[in-house]
Amino acid sequence: MMTLTTYGSLCTEVYDITKPIDGKYPDVPYYIKHLSKIGGRILEAMVGTGRLLIPLLEANLNVEGIDSSEDMLACCHRHCTQKGLKPVLHHGSVENLDLPGKFKAIIVSFGSFMLLEKRNAAVAALQAFARHLEPQGRIFIDLELPIEDFKTENIVRQRSPIECPDGSTILLQITSDIDWLNQLNMSVIRYEKWKDGELIATELQRLPLHWFGRDEFIICLQENGYKDITLCANYTDGLQPSCHKDTLCFCAALA
Repeated sequence: MMTLTTYGSLCTEVYDITKPIDGKYPDVPYYIKHLSKIGGRILEAMVGTGRLLIPLLEANLNVEGIDSSEDMLACCHRHCTQKGLKPVLHHGSVENLDLPGKFKAIIVSFGSFMLLEKRNAAVAALQAFARHLEPQGRIFIDLELPIEDFKTENIVRQRSPIECPDGSTILLQITSDIDWLNQLNMSVIRYEKWKDGELIATELQRLPLHWFGRDEFIICLQENGYKDITLCANYTDGLQPSCHKDTLCFCAALA
């Protein structure tokens, strides 16, 4: 029986292999630069495997992480232990965020905020962030347009096989369905893990990507407690977005 997951063990394994710790990522120097100026207690929401958290901790920033996936958190914890780091990690959802104390900054990188499937969940997360920020605290949220999936709606795509350290191979099939009115790209990904000619594990993942227009998200921030909103493209300060392929990097202060 194949169960439907959000971020299960095979998904986590693929993410960890394709986006390894210590890889080169444009958001790492961007966040080290901005968060070093802010200092204080910082929260990385939707922390995943620790891809961004670990270099932030190694830069001596006081960063905690939260994620709704226990598999992702376990992977993050394992990587931190291997590097001699002991971060504070929380299990929970950002739309129901309820952590003790307040933060100087809250960040959601690499488009992860788009995994909040419904508009009211995204709004609830923005409001929860506002409740958890110190006066003048800042949020950083990066968004994208899932434009490639727009072109392949309802087409089953086979991704390149993922070779695992234990000698097994993970095969992936993905198909997308787009709800244009609700700005939701819903993908379903089928994972099959094979070793020595035998199928040893399967997983079916729902992957929602809820997109915002540029000006729409600015208004959404203004309506939910934020001011001094700035926007740059591709983790490059001062560069304005000019293409649908750009990553939109928003920053805003608590109003």
